[in-house]
Amino acid sequence: MIRPTQKNSLSPIEPKRCALLIIDMQNAFVAPGAVFETPGAREMIPRLTELIDFARKSRIPIIWTQSDHSPPYGGIMLKKFPVIANERVLWPGDITFELYADMPQPHETELEHVIVKHKYDSFFETPLDAVLRFHRVDTVIITGTATNACCESTARSAFMRDYDVLFLSDLTATFDSAMHEATLRNIALLFGRVITTVELLNELSVRTADSLPA
Repeated sequence: MIRPTQKNSLSPIEPKRCALLIIDMQNAFVAPGAVFETPGAREMIPRLTELIDFARKSRIPIIWTQSDHSPPYGGIMLKKFPVIANERVLWPGDITFELYADMPQPHETELEHVIVKHKYDSFFETPLDAVLRFHRVDTVIITGTATNACCESTARSAFMRDYDVLFLSDLTATFDSAMHEATLRNIALLFGRVITTVELLNELSVRTADSLPA
């Protein structure tokens, strides 16, 4: 029987085939006192900053997502979470929609893309798959919030599209530690590889050094 703690057989990490996904680091989730506040998302910003810096120096594509749940796109989300409809949470033009300011922001380069999504899954009715294939990506690095909602949904969808999934245990956050741990176990068992920021940076650094001319 496969155990959640067993290593899986995904390919070695190849930096040139990776993309970094930064999911929904918006004020609605990250800002103090926010409607869907996830304090862990703020706490992980120093580690996220380090990974973003590495990705930029290594020319790894970065995809930032933002959830837009305004009508008509919000659909059933507007019923499930009335506060979204009543207080315009995660509507473009509202501060809750904007990326949290006290963290790195997207750069206007050919290697960084901002994708607006309307459901938990970052692939659903978005250009994400096309962007990844344009950059010849076969491995997605999942970071952001919330672990058990948008991050897990995106990881599952990536796996269904035959991408290798690297799910950062200390660069994803949610409202409840038990939910976080349950998602990590589920991803490790069925959908990808769970890894820490330090482990990922170490592997990426080694692979990058190996690819340099002698």
